[in-house]
Amino acid sequence: RIIAMGFPSTGRESYYRNPMPEVERFFAKRHPEHFRVYNLCRERAYDNPSRFGGRHARFPFDDHNAPSDLGLIPAFIKDATGFLRADEENVVAIHCK
Repeated sequence: RIIAMGFPSTGRESYYRNPMPEVERFFAKRHPEHFRVYNLCRERAYDNPSRFGGRHARFPFDDHNAPSDLGLIPAFIKDATGFLRADEENVVAIHCK
């Protein structure tokens, strides 16, 4: 119920990273209404707040580093576990850069 993935990308970057349209299609088809994507990347946000139908959250910290605000860790865990516990069909996808 936990999916780890790379940053969903557009443009040239999508040649070597997860293409955003394909990632959105995957979740819409395989987990409709039962997914949340977590962006842990400080350096990048999504280009459109309606990505994934708004089913995403951001807990930003620098890539390959511990968060400078340690409060992000329990906040992220609370959010993700709350979502997973809300419905047995729910899945979370977590990515950084």
